Formats: sequence, structure tokens, C-alpha cells
Amino acid sequence: MEKKKKQSAILLLLQVAKPGKVRLSFSAILIFAGSLCSVAPFYIAFIIIEKIIDESFLYKDLISLGIWAAVAIVLQMVFSGVAMTQSHVAAYKILFQLRVKLANKMTRLPLGFYESTSSGYLKKVMMGDIEATEEFIAHNLVDLLSVIFIPILIFTWLATIHLPLALICIFPVFAGFILQRIRMRIEAKTVQQFFKLKGQMNTTIIEFIKGMPVIKAFNQSVFSFKKYKDEAEAYSKHWIDMNKKAGGFFAAYALMMDIAIILMLPIGGLLFLKETLSLSSFLIFMFLGLGLTRYMKQLVSFGSNITQIGKGVEALNSIMDAEEMPNKGEIDQLENYDIEFKNVSFGYGEKLILKSIDFKSKQGTITALTGNSGAGKTTVGRLIPRFWDIKIGEIKIGGVNIKEIHNSFLMRQVSFVFQDVFLFNDTLLENIRMGDNSISRDDVINISQKAQCHEFIMNLPDGYDTYIGAGGTFLSGGERQRISIARAIAKNSPIIILDEATSYADTENETKIQKALSVLLKNKTVLIIAHRLSTIKNANQILVFRNGEIIERGTHEQLCAQGENYKTMWDMHIDAAEWGIKRM
Repeated sequence: MEKKKKQSAILLLLQVAKPGKVRLSFSAILIFAGSLCSVAPFYIAFIIIEKIIDESFLYKDLISLGIWAAVAIVLQMVFSGVAMTQSHVAAYKILFQLRVKLANKMTRLPLGFYESTSSGYLKKVMMGDIEATEEFIAHNLVDLLSVIFIPILIFTWLATIHLPLALICIFPVFAGFILQRIRMRIEAKTVQQFFKLKGQMNTTIIEFIKGMPVIKAFNQSVFSFKKYKDEAEAYSKHWIDMNKKAGGFFAAYALMMDIAIILMLPIGGLLFLKETLSLSSFLIFMFLGLGLTRYMKQLVSFGSNITQIGKGVEALNSIMDAEEMPNKGEIDQLENYDIEFKNVSFGYGEKLILKSIDFKSKQGTITALTGNSGAGKTTVGRLIPRFWDIKIGEIKIGGVNIKEIHNSFLMRQVSFVFQDVFLFNDTLLENIRMGDNSISRDDVINISQKAQCHEFIMNLPDGYDTYIGAGGTFLSGGERQRISIARAIAKNSPIIILDEATSYADTENETKIQKALSVLLKNKTVLIIAHRLSTIKNANQILVFRNGEIIERGTHEQLCAQGENYKTMWDMHIDAAEWGIKRM
């Protein structure tokens, strides 16, 4: 099974490199030609030495051979420079395509995938693992031709001069290769654990950064954040232990790479003294024979890189092979935008979150969902655009099962205004139009005026060109939610889902948000998820959730008249609104 994984990793790397095969093949040929040029001066030196020894050497020969050696050196530099440029251009283009491909894949995955996959793991794959392939593509892959065939060429040449001595030169290479293979097999599980711990630590670091306001508020240090401390210690300990265990192998390998001179010098010298080996041959063995280990080091580096990169590629492969949301629907036109849930049950894994949910929300009306936290309200909203797929029951829009509607068309019909608004590290203009360049600047300004956010945007340093987030401006919760409403107005979807849309708003902001919502919600099918009951008092119907079930439904007046759960919640809401700090 392990062997199959390694093969798939190498094959995937080669598939990754396939879009740049023309540039990479050209680079590999140039690198090989450059490597031949690097050997040429040694061959020329061999000829010069032989001519000097045979006393047939002429000054003009020195000039001629010297020119050829200089040409070889210059060509090596030219070939290597052009090859490296081409391979790096190819590598970075491939990395760009790979990141785009992965990002597109991730947009097609259900939200359940992100519930079970940590953000640190995904960051490691998208940044670290993909970046590591650049080294393989730009260097290892194009060097492979030279690393394999130049040693064979040198060994063949040396073998024609003196086979036993050539075998002595190649012995450390084979011994070192075997030693490295043994080390890699022994450390296979250790390396897997290393990458696992690295992914866990990345996740914890992200959590640590996100939790910094809380850590600062309670005057805590990094060592007080137990999870961070434990993960960092586990990663550090494993790294140290792994290197300690590998220390013996590294020492033996380094000795093996340098042992050739210990054998070559006395044996070659003895053969020279016995006149079975010429001086020129002895010197060329000293120059080139000992240099064979350089290629071995490159080959071992290739093996080590492919082992480490392979693990990252397997992680990348697992995301690329993850099951996508089925998209067999073909319908891309609807007569109306009524939403209907028919006997819908849904859960994450074996635990049911929703149980036999039935309701209908007609176009142009507002349906409010309220109840305890964790009762399933937000899940209902996220099932409508198929963030997850249900296995029990039906969800219909305009009388059509959402599974029969094309995914991209379905997503265009639904807009969200979330409780927690995510703003990209970009300008406000781009944060509102969300990459839709068909929406002009004037359109964005008009939309922002309707969303009640034009005024505060114009008070920012660069207006609509103000950057938000890291290195830019930060907005209040109410301002962020008005930007979210502006996004929804820009998208102009017939279905609107508001998830605690006024939760962070103060009195002034809530008034402006309500004005913005009155524009957004006109003639739409609206679902409002809310705990603050005053915001849903005028809804056409209110659904009260408890433990994944609808326990009551009706208008505000009807539910209050029933005097059951909703009435109790309303009374508690009124009491909370009138609560104040008492004088001590």
C-alpha cells in the first residue's frame, strides 16, 4: 500500500509538471548539455597532460585546447543560465495553475469537508506543499537527466582507462545509495508523523492568532495557551528525536561519500608506481573519479525531496480527489422562488441536526426562524444552496427539487447576510462587487447608498479605494454588516437568508441596517434567522425550533396568543430589553 502511495505521488508530480513540459524538456536538454560542457575541461586537461608526458606538446596546442576549454566553460554558464530561467518560469506558471485548480476544487466541495478538515492543514497544502513542488520542478526534475547519465558517461570513460579503479570510484556511490534507501525506509513512519504534527501546529497557530484579543484581555502569555504550548513542544521534540536518530546515518553517509579518496590515492599511486597506470590517467581519476560523489549527493537530494514533497502531494491529491457536491442538475430557469422543505432530516455524521422539517416560504414573504442555539436554524439556511446534501426528504425552489437545479445557477439565486462578516484584504469597492467587474464604480456607489454605507465609506482615507484588513482600515461590526448587505444588493438574488444580521448593531446602526434591509428584501423570498425577537415581529410566519424540530409556527400575534414556548421567549426578551444596572 505504501509503495502505491509513493508511485501516485511521483506520478502526480509529473502530471503537475505536464503543462510546462516544453519549457522543462528544453531546460533538461540544456542542463545536460551544460553538464557535458563541465566535463569537457577535464577531458582537455587529460589530453594536455598526455601530450606533455609524450613530449609531443606544442605551444599552439596549448592555445587551441585552452580556447576549447574556455568555450566549454562559457557554454556551460550560458546553458545553465537559460535552463534555470526557463525551468523557473515554467515552475511558477505551473504553481499558479495548481493553486487556481485547487481553489476551484475547494469551491466545489461541500461545507462538511471544511467541518472535518482544519484550516491549518488546508493552509499547509495551499501554501507550503504547493510551494515545495517548485523546488522539484525547477531543479530536481530538469537536473535528473544529467544526474543519471553524466555519472554513467564518466564511469564508462574511466572504465575504458582502468576498470578496477573505475569500480573503486563507483563503490561509494552504490554504498551511499543503499545506505540512504535503508534510512528512508526506517524513517517512513517518522516522516509521516512529522507532517501530521506540522499540520496540527499550523492549525493551532491560526487559532492562537485568532484568539489574540482574548489572550491579551486576560494578560496571558504564549505558555498559558496550553494547546499552543503542547503542539509546539510535540513538534520540536519529534524534530529533535528524528534528527538524533538520523545522525548516525548522516555521519556514515558523509564518510561513505569521502571514502573514495582513501581508496583511490594509495591504490592509484601504487598502480602508477608499478607503471600499470599513466600519470595522466591517475590524475584524471583523481579529478573526475572523486567527483562522481557530487552527482550521488544530487541524486540523494532528489530522493529526499521526492519523499518529503510526496507526502505533501498525497495531501494535495486527497483534496483533489475529495468527493464534490453532485452537480447532475440541468434546470437553469424557475417560474417562482417559493421555498419548500418536505420531511427534511439531516445530520453531520450519525447525529441528526434536523428532524422531519416541513414548511413553505412563498416569494415576497418573510419567514423567521428562532429558537435555542444549536437548534438547527442556521443549518436550514445553508441547506437551501446545497452547502450540504440531504438524504432524507426534499427541498424545493419554485416546485423544483434543488438537486435538479444546476449548482452554479442555484448559487446565483441565493444571497447570505451572515452574523460574522468576512471582508477580504482588498478595497471596499472589490469587497462589495466581489469580483463581478460588470458592476461599475457608479453602480457600487448607488448600491452603497441603498445599503446605508456610502456615508461612512466616504469618510475613510481613500473612500471606495480604502483597503480593509491587515495593513488597512478596520470597520466596526455594524459597518461590516452594512457592507454585507451591499454585497447582497449587488448580487440581486431572489432569495435572501439573513443569519443574525443585526446582532452586532447598536441603536444607530440597527436603524440604518433596517433601512438597508427594506431595500434588499423587497419582493424577495426571505428567511431570517434571529434570537432578537423584536427584529422578526413583523415576519409573515415564525418557525420556533427546538432540538432540530419545529415545535411552533405562526405569526407573532398567533404565537403569543397560544401562550406556549414563543410567548415565554417573548416575555424573556421584553424583560431583557428593560433590564438595567441597579443603583448600589
